[in-house]
Amino acid sequence: MLLAIWDNVAWQDALIVAAIVVVAYLLVMWIAALVWTYRDAQARTRDPFTQNICLLLVVVFNLPGLLLYLVLRPRHTLIEMYDHQLEAEALMQEIQEQATCPSCRRKVEQDFVACPYCRSALRTACEDCGRAVSSTWVLCPYCGTERTMPVAAAPSVPRASVAPLEVPARPKRASTATYTPPAPKSQPTPADPAADARP
Repeated sequence: MLLAIWDNVAWQDALIVAAIVVVAYLLVMWIAALVWTYRDAQARTRDPFTQNICLLLVVVFNLPGLLLYLVLRPRHTLIEMYDHQLEAEALMQEIQEQATCPSCRRKVEQDFVACPYCRSALRTACEDCGRAVSSTWVLCPYCGTERTMPVAAAPSVPRASVAPLEVPARPKRASTATYTPPAPKSQPTPADPAADARP
């Protein structure tokens, strides 16, 4: 009889120990879910109200609250959004820094002397040092010489050290227009009062 009582007590103790272990495991998992949710919410938003609502979801609903938070949370963290913003700004700056032709607005390289699309002169030779400078600059950045004359009024005879910039002439294309004679004027009808009023 003592053995049966001892077995019954040992079985009850083992059941109590197993229940304590399960409850402790669930409590640790619940606390871990709370900590993870709070840190994740802080990484995804700066709004304290949203952070507290997310934490409250897990506190009240436990695992279903955590699953609901995973569905409703912002897609990107603040660091990821900052990285995307930096990439977008770098791309915009690269696009803005790309040189364009002032006439046709197409992209050209920085060292182009003439636009390959519309043949506009992009750079001219400096009168003093002979280096190619942009046609919109007011002074040469290489030697500091003021550019007093506009590009159109530049002297036709360059200095001996400066090679003239030659832009080949654009070949003439054959005309594709066809002549269409005008439509003949219609004769006014006698019933037309405007025609009767004419002399």
